Amino acid sequence: MPNQPTEDELQEAVELRVTVTRLYRMLRSKSRTTLTASQVSALIRIEEEGPLRLSYLAEREGIAAPRMSKLVDSLCEEGLIERIPDVTDGRANLIKLDDQGQVLLEEVRSRVTSLLRDVLAQLSDSDYEKVQVALPVLQQVVEIIRRDSCTTSAE
Repeated sequence: MPNQPTEDELQEAVELRVTVTRLYRMLRSKSRTTLTASQVSALIRIEEEGPLRLSYLAEREGIAAPRMSKLVDSLCEEGLIERIPDVTDGRANLIKLDDQGQVLLEEVRSRVTSLLRDVLAQLSDSDYEKVQVALPVLQQVVEIIRRDSCTTSAE
């Protein structure tokens, strides 16, 4: 049986979760988009991996296919993505990012990046260096969670 976490270790995990959640919510509110977090996440996934099938998108996003179908429908209605025929299977469609969707993602990224740049500029040199040191560690945390999620979902 693995070692039980100490109270301090549990508290650190709680503080990290709360801080990351608050940061995410604040950045999302400053992005000035009316899209849901699930919609933005799907757009980013389509941008990174698309064109792709709805079933694959649902699996990668951890959303049931019927719910993903509704989400994709809403993004199509907004003109942010489009369905195109799958040349390898005439019965299926692929989902791809539309030009308007690409523009929206670029605008959101620009606003959020500008905000973060301004905030980082307000930090002391010492605190800014701490952020620089913490960033690769946080990226490693993301990779560990991603790897563990893929392992868990494959089982």
